[in-house]
Amino acid sequence: MGISYIKTVSPDAVLGLWHISEPWQELKTMLDLPAQELAPLKEKKTDRRKQEWLACRALLQQMTGSQPIINYDINRKPHIKNTDQQISMSHSGEYACVYLHKTRPVGVDIQQMKPSISKGCDYFLNEDEKRWVTIENNVQLHLIWSAKESAFKYAGDMDMDLKKHIITNAFNSNQNSVIQVSILKGNMTENILVQSETFDDYVLTWTI
Repeated sequence: MGISYIKTVSPDAVLGLWHISEPWQELKTMLDLPAQELAPLKEKKTDRRKQEWLACRALLQQMTGSQPIINYDINRKPHIKNTDQQISMSHSGEYACVYLHKTRPVGVDIQQMKPSISKGCDYFLNEDEKRWVTIENNVQLHLIWSAKESAFKYAGDMDMDLKKHIITNAFNSNQNSVIQVSILKGNMTENILVQSETFDDYVLTWTI
């Protein structure tokens, strides 16, 4: 299927969504990467993981008109080599997404919704959030989880805990919500906004 869309979400930011249907071998032929940059592909143990890895890079190539090299820092946060452009990537189910900003850190996350998420809500909901969250609302729970994941990627700190350090404020869980998220860093709090949208059985969130 390839590109679902590439859209400008702000004057400095672009968001792309790819519907993964191609076998990984076909995705590989779409890329113009040096052999050494394809080395991580050998570490992917399943065809699915190879598809996800390649789809993100095929989408990035379409979004930029080139094939930037992606490096990772000690927190596993991706960076585009030799540029100030910021990147975040995510994949779930049949979709992969890439989010680019000219200068500012970003975070993006996509989740295929599962009926069992309420069983694991203690992993990402703190006691304050539980006071306003409707545990039976599957969409709301996925929006919170995804918004926290986007904020986690934005922050770029592997030591952060979704439950303790990334807090969502109450919001209306409609089709397109803006969620305020507080990121706790020691004695400092950074408040950011996360845009969300839902389609089919997926939720997609990105920092704005």
